[in-house]
Amino acid sequence: MSYAEKFIYSKGQDCVIHREPNVETKVSKKRSTKASRDLGIREGYWEGLIPNEVDLLSGEIITIKDNKRDAKYLVQSTNYDPQSMQTAFFSAKCNVTMRHMRFVDNVDDDYNPIQQWQDVDPDNVNIDCYGEAINQRLRQENPGLLESTIYILQIPKILGVKELDRIVFDGKNYQASSINDIGMSGILQVQLELDFRP
Repeated sequence: MSYAEKFIYSKGQDCVIHREPNVETKVSKKRSTKASRDLGIREGYWEGLIPNEVDLLSGEIITIKDNKRDAKYLVQSTNYDPQSMQTAFFSAKCNVTMRHMRFVDNVDDDYNPIQQWQDVDPDNVNIDCYGEAINQRLRQENPGLLESTIYILQIPKILGVKELDRIVFDGKNYQASSINDIGMSGILQVQLELDFRP
C-alpha cells in the first residue's frame, strides 16, 4: 500500500460512489482554484485523490461527508496520478436537482392516443447535476452559447438527454436546446432555454 493510499484511508473523508451497488470508500479533496473572482467557480469545482481499486469514472455521482454534512459531486474527469499512484479526479459540486422528461406520442392498450410529458426514467426523477447561470462574462468566454440560453447544466451522459427534452428544476420548465457530448467523456453539457410548450 502506497503512502498516499494509507493517507487517504486514515485521514480521508467518507465517500459513497452511487452505482449498483453503491461503493463506500475514502477520498481526499480540495478546491480546484482559489484565484478566481467568480464565487461560483471557487465553490463549484473540486479535485482530489481516490483509491484506484474503486475505478471511479467520469459522469459518476459521489457523496462526500463534509463536516458531518453530505455533499454530492459530479465527477468530470479521472486519471492515474503517477506521483501518488492513485486516481486523481476533477469534479463539480452538485447544485441542481432536476427532472428529465420527454414528450411521448403513443397509444394505450385500447388504441387511444397518448400525448404527454413523461419521466424518461420513472425510478430516477431527482437527478443531481451541476449548473451555471449564463451571464455576460460567460457569453464573452464561450461564443458557442445560443442567444436564448439561460443555464448550462453538466449532466451524466448515461441519462441520455436529447435536444428538445424537458428539464424541470426550481418549479420551471426548460428545453434542452444544444448538447455538447464530446467535451468530457462521461458528461453532457446541456444548454437550456425557457420551455413554453404545454
